[in-house]
Amino acid sequence: MLKLINIVLGTIAVVVGITFFTATPPTPVQAVKENKVELSTKYFPKTIEVVGREGYIKKEELFKKGSKTLLVVGNHDSMAIIKDLKKHFDVKIPYVMVANISNAPWFIKKWAIPGKLEELVKDVDVPMIFDTDGLMAGSLMLNNTEAVKYFAYLVSEDGSVKNIYVGTVKEGSLENGFTSDEAKEALSPMMEFLK
Repeated sequence: MLKLINIVLGTIAVVVGITFFTATPPTPVQAVKENKVELSTKYFPKTIEVVGREGYIKKEELFKKGSKTLLVVGNHDSMAIIKDLKKHFDVKIPYVMVANISNAPWFIKKWAIPGKLEELVKDVDVPMIFDTDGLMAGSLMLNNTEAVKYFAYLVSEDGSVKNIYVGTVKEGSLENGFTSDEAKEALSPMMEFLK
């Protein structure tokens, strides 16, 4: 028995040693100049899951050529406030929300989040994209899933996309609620970019 344990431990030591001596060293981090990346609807997923609708829809149903669209990406607390944008402001162009939940565990995405998002948009006539796999966020080069942040983009008539604002909302807005004044304060800077 002792001989078997020595063989197993010896084998593990050899494998670890081979891995250690043959692995390439990490590349040193270098300063990277700002990279201008073209954002466009052509990089959006071809089909999109929308909260409260069965199946998938084509991206062209939400982002029509020849029409400007406000696209707001949020997560958790920020979605609670973004959904009421039309309650607080006269939004002249169509807007679409994206629930940026790709970092949530898969069982939470399947069980808890869909019901919570349907509850959020039950009295709202604005489409909310259920970005399960993070494809929408990825196409916007967005990797931030902070609960209190939201990211506003303007989709132009030609399909080009421009980030116009990054905002924050009060922590705990989803669970604890928020006042109308708090919502206006969080959203009004974004609305300045739409004038």
